[in-house]
Amino acid sequence: MPTPRRTPLRPALALVAVLALGLSACSGSDGSDSSGHEATFDTDTTTTPAATGPVDSFTWYGDYRSPATLDPIKVADYPELTVIPNLCESLLDTGPGYEPRPGLASAWEQVDPRTVRFTLRADVTFSDGSPMTREDVLFSLRRNLDPALASSYSILYQGVAAIEPYGTDQVEVTFTEPNAVFLKGMNTLGGAVISKAFAEAHPDDLGTPGTGVLCTGPYVLDSWDGVGPLTLERSPQYWNSEREPLAEQVRFEFPAEAKALANAIRTGAVDGGFNIPAEVIPSLRETGSGELWLGAEGSTPQNLDIIVSDLKKGPLADAAVRRALSGAVDREALVRTAFAGAADPLYAVAGPGLWGYAQERYRAAYDEIEKAATGAATDGRAAVEQAGVSGTGLTLAYPGGIEMYRTTATVVQQAAKELGLEMEIVALPLAQYYSLFSDASVRADYDAFLTMNYTQVQEPAFMYGFIGNKDGSQNYGGYDNPEVDRLLREAFGEPDDDARAELVIAAQAILSEELPWIPLVAPRAAVYLDEAVTGVPLTFAYMGTAWAASVGAP
Repeated sequence: MPTPRRTPLRPALALVAVLALGLSACSGSDGSDSSGHEATFDTDTTTTPAATGPVDSFTWYGDYRSPATLDPIKVADYPELTVIPNLCESLLDTGPGYEPRPGLASAWEQVDPRTVRFTLRADVTFSDGSPMTREDVLFSLRRNLDPALASSYSILYQGVAAIEPYGTDQVEVTFTEPNAVFLKGMNTLGGAVISKAFAEAHPDDLGTPGTGVLCTGPYVLDSWDGVGPLTLERSPQYWNSEREPLAEQVRFEFPAEAKALANAIRTGAVDGGFNIPAEVIPSLRETGSGELWLGAEGSTPQNLDIIVSDLKKGPLADAAVRRALSGAVDREALVRTAFAGAADPLYAVAGPGLWGYAQERYRAAYDEIEKAATGAATDGRAAVEQAGVSGTGLTLAYPGGIEMYRTTATVVQQAAKELGLEMEIVALPLAQYYSLFSDASVRADYDAFLTMNYTQVQEPAFMYGFIGNKDGSQNYGGYDNPEVDRLLREAFGEPDDDARAELVIAAQAILSEELPWIPLVAPRAAVYLDEAVTGVPLTFAYMGTAWAASVGAP
């Protein structure tokens, strides 16, 4: 069985995905790769050029495996997030720069810190022509509260007290405590709407190949066996005349190995794809019939990090040692060697890809953190000696069989050596690597491990809550700082963006000093397009919009 490049997720971690990801692309920060090839890059671009006309069909790289389900709330992994938004729409839509736009709701409002209200469109129909009603919306949102369904978006719904009708055409969500983050997740599949009647008629097989789903999107399922290719057809009943699909048919292929993807692109069997892996780049340069596009800094919310397994024992239990290791890592070399230039050094876990508001405030704070981190490199060995751990051995685990991780681990190992630490790097079989995220006894064998992480919600408070709150679902090392906990909880419920940013930045400053996670690199989006198609985002915004409807002829 081929080694997957991305990790299937436990439901509780879906919005903050822990990924075994072999993602990279070809361009250096100067617009060329290490071989001198020019790459399309424009720091002001969030999309490829808009299509000028229709196409009969196109074939897309659907990622490393066929979807596990088409039920929008069940699995939030790359294949599902590539396919399902074209079938099932959400209350809010996502613009290419992650900006929220009207979706199935024409308007939305944070009425007060404990209340969010949506005004529903009156003209929406499902793909069988039946009208979307308020009952469908209530049913769909409430599914995320049902523990038996194990929604991938259940974390977003924590603290929801009720989801009820309001007025004649609105839905109101109330919370047990102030919540300013929920609204930001309604342009994910956590806000998707399905037909209540169809779901109730298929309680055991919703989303399966033989049943599919009934949603409001511009495409409907045509063929899929659950293992191989998946084909969508233009919906004959699509309600949105402003978003008529340009292609009659969309076919998704799911090559599990980079070599197979390279061959599919070279032969013209695949016209495009998101998340192009580095191994494929040489083949792309040989095709002569397409182009690799790279997003700007912050075009993905991904972050490659070192997670400290136990903050109470071992050489990394001392925050000064963690700061020394962070400062010693040559992030620029890591960008060049592991990501071929298609990434940026990262100095805070919630980097530019998560700044959905108050960007100038976050940028100023981030720049200060970067200065402090790079300055730590000058006295790192002294910090290690003062901590009394010089010459101490420690282990760093990473998922085996993925070159990006091996290269990263080697760079970190070299940094540790420069500090006087003897770091052993250990490649784990994927099943054992995955257990690091769920089994403390497995983590106990390693001082630290690598992860690629992201959140679909463009909110730093959301990301930091998982690692900085005492009960955060990704607080693997036992981090416990009451002030950080207080700041993040207040930020989570603060509706004013500037005030929330100040709270998050204060928490971030502490986290950047104490470093329960050590951020390393933020990858950029890498998209391949054959010369026959265009019109897709150069960001991860494709996960929250019916992107395939805009793909057409250049």
